[in-house]
Amino acid sequence: MKFIRYCLAAMLFGATILSADDESDQARQIRFYFSADYASFRAADSLVYLEFYAALDRKVLTYKRLEDEGNKFAAEFLVEAEISRQGQVLQNRIWRSRDTLDSLDTHALNMTIPIIGAFTVPPGEYQLELRLTDLFGENRKQSVKFPIRAVSYQKGLAISDLQLAMSIERDAAAGSFTKNGFKVLPHPAAVYGIGMPILYCYAEIYNLAPGESEEGRKYSVTYRVLDSDGKEAKTFPAQVRSKPGESSVLVQNLNVVTLVSGTYQLEVKVRDHQTGAEAKAAHRFFVYRPDDFAAGGAAFQAMEKSQGQGSPGIDADRYDVMKEEELDLEFDWVRYIAKPEELSTWKKLNLAGKREFIKEFWAARDATPGTPINEFKEEYLARVRMANALYRGPFKDGYKGDRGRVLLLYGRPDEIERFPSSSDAREYQIWHYYSIQGGVDFIFVDKRSMNDLELVHSTARGEIYDPDWMRFIDVNY
Repeated sequence: MKFIRYCLAAMLFGATILSADDESDQARQIRFYFSADYASFRAADSLVYLEFYAALDRKVLTYKRLEDEGNKFAAEFLVEAEISRQGQVLQNRIWRSRDTLDSLDTHALNMTIPIIGAFTVPPGEYQLELRLTDLFGENRKQSVKFPIRAVSYQKGLAISDLQLAMSIERDAAAGSFTKNGFKVLPHPAAVYGIGMPILYCYAEIYNLAPGESEEGRKYSVTYRVLDSDGKEAKTFPAQVRSKPGESSVLVQNLNVVTLVSGTYQLEVKVRDHQTGAEAKAAHRFFVYRPDDFAAGGAAFQAMEKSQGQGSPGIDADRYDVMKEEELDLEFDWVRYIAKPEELSTWKKLNLAGKREFIKEFWAARDATPGTPINEFKEEYLARVRMANALYRGPFKDGYKGDRGRVLLLYGRPDEIERFPSSSDAREYQIWHYYSIQGGVDFIFVDKRSMNDLELVHSTARGEIYDPDWMRFIDVNY
């Protein structure tokens, strides 16, 4: 099952800090991000119940003091979810949530806010998009998209998607996180390790055959963990269970803290003893143990690359399962730093070639060869996410615009002067870089009054140079 974790490296190695490019009044603020996942289950009348999850860290939200409520603190965020097919929105869900705290101590801010929602759809191909907005943070927002293939669970032995959780406990009370008598708190980040050693998993089995003998009234379940190469990393004893009816619920907790840091896949297989039919489902997850990356740690020992060679990044094995359109998108993000021959080569590669080429692309730019972390890659992709979040235009993603290009090429500016629009002047910004080429400026103007600021002048070498740029500010020009 497909899932996305935005800014995984930032979560593992320290959150990204915004300074000059932050749109709030706070001088330094953690980048707004969230993790997301989904799982599909059987619904009535051949429909599919598509459940989506998100987890929002409190530390990325903007809290305000509530003086009229005993000096408590509150943050508000907007959740928007929509499911579409071929660009046409079929259903959407929108709601506003408030989180209230007595104090902003470290323990409280380190907690995560779980989010859940669902759509009921016929089997088919869809696009699911989730958007979260920090309403007190001048509408800082982030979004993720999932391509989804909702399959029918009506015929033959079947198992639902696997839902990974941070905890599962029996709970008969009705609630948004409760199903079939279990309260399942989703863990869309799917990162486990020292702080979270137990992987909890929920799934549902459908269409078990009626048993015609004592053996036929049973089914078995096996769990195993595969590493990024598809090799078995850990297996668990098979469980034989009695059939409660034609369907059953699987709830399991597995100790994964002994696994070395890396990307893994949990595989669950079900076998019906009456018919011999089998069904299986899988879900990727991460293990992160800080000591693995200390000198001589397990992750270092497992590295295939020798000292002096660049690393494609700690998450490089995700490329092995990415679809071609996903690879093309990431390579499009690096259009500004890729060499002409690299751009030309990419167009000639097949899927397998692209998966290897993008690893080599990042490895060649690793600033600290011999370590598993590619700092250049993490910083660059963080800028891509920033550009898409802050500079999205009416017709294009943020990284494709002029401000996005400058951000990706030159990094975060040291200072930004912002001038809002008025009755006789268009909005414009001046970006200052004090340590590049002895100090350079970039000037962006909303020339068409469409909330899309374009570069009109720069003192940087090789950029557009127009000392008469002030004319673009005049609304009558």
